[in-house]
Amino acid sequence: MFFRPYIVASAVLFTVLGIVAAVTMGSATDLSLSAYFYDSQVQDFSWRLQPFVDLFGRRLVWFVPFGGAVIWTMVAWRQPKGSCRQLAWAGAAFFMGSGPLLVGVLKHLTAMPRPFNLAMFGGTESMPDYFWAHSWAQAGNALPSAHAASGFVLLSLFFVGLMIGCRKLAIGGFVLGISAGLLFGFLRIMQGYHFISQVLASGAVLGLYGCALFYILWSWARRKQLPA
Repeated sequence: MFFRPYIVASAVLFTVLGIVAAVTMGSATDLSLSAYFYDSQVQDFSWRLQPFVDLFGRRLVWFVPFGGAVIWTMVAWRQPKGSCRQLAWAGAAFFMGSGPLLVGVLKHLTAMPRPFNLAMFGGTESMPDYFWAHSWAQAGNALPSAHAASGFVLLSLFFVGLMIGCRKLAIGGFVLGISAGLLFGFLRIMQGYHFISQVLASGAVLGLYGCALFYILWSWARRKQLPA
């Protein structure tokens, strides 16, 4: 059984990702990537005006986590009742639905703003020198990125693969989850809604949340000696 060493290694990896996000936050790298997509002539991020990208960011992206939660629930329902597989897929459904909600709460507690709200990118705000917002109304509503989280929740397949002992599903789920999270996050960077550090922070939060959730489920399954 390879669950424990892999889940520990994953927790270390996502912790490192969180450290990278923290170091990058407000740095030249953070600002320069957003500046690349900023059009000084129109005083805005031109990709904000692209209809499909805007539609995807505002509406379509949410079908991934919440639609996925419904699909994973159906998959769990079809598994042998009381089995480890059923528990794993049920956990995946819960992770898909609750992950973006968790990130949505956190971004209302942190102070770092969206790029287009900063004075250097046509807004009126300055970069705060504190992490946590002083009040709910003063939150930056950007750290971590909820849209990136809608892609990172596909890591649910990675955690299911680890829990049921399917290496191919674990590898495929890891690649898919990381790729989708970075892609969704990058689209929001192009639109001026997020910095790269906010996208990386989203991956770290979702990754660590998944590690904790599935470790609890795996431990419970072992204690109850659930059939595979």
